This record gives sequence, structure tokens and C-alpha cells, in this order.
Amino acid sequence: MKHFKERWLNIAAVIFIVLVFFQTCGVKSRIMDNEDRIKFLQETVDSLHKVTNDQLITESEMIRLIKETPAWKTLRIEEISDKEKISINALEEKEK
Repeated sequence: MKHFKERWLNIAAVIFIVLVFFQTCGVKSRIMDNEDRIKFLQETVDSLHKVTNDQLITESEMIRLIKETPAWKTLRIEEISDKEKISINALEEKEK
């Protein structure tokens, strides 16, 4: 009985070692892929930091643009008309 347990324990240990070996075979390629992704993301973040303040839009400018842009007005009118079951033409007349 002792010989039987040792034999199966040795077989199980060999199988476990082989499985661990095969599991670690692809680790280096995955590490290299992740390093490439990290490098790309770092370059992207660095390029975003280079944007000057002149190119950034402040919150007040964004609010003004949204209010003045006709597409947003149209979207708002459509949303209100859907919500209140009023025709779009009637809403446009009210705003004028």
C-alpha cells in the first residue's frame, strides 16, 4: 500500500511540474506585450500633457458653446417635445 501511494504521488508531482512549466512558457511574451502597451499609453499621456492652455476650453466657454450651438438647441427642443407631447413647431415658436 505504501508503494502504491508513493508511485501515484510521484506521478502527480511530475504532472504538476509539467503543468507549471507549460503555464510559464508564455509569460515572457505577455510581459513584452504589456510593456509595449504601457509604453504606448505613457506616450499618449505625455502628448496630452503637452497641450497648451490656449487649446483648452474653460467651463464657461463650453457652456456658452453648448447654448449657442443650433444642434444642441434642436436636441433640447426635441427632448422637450417628446417629454411634454408638444409639437416641435410650437416649441420653436415659443422660443422666438
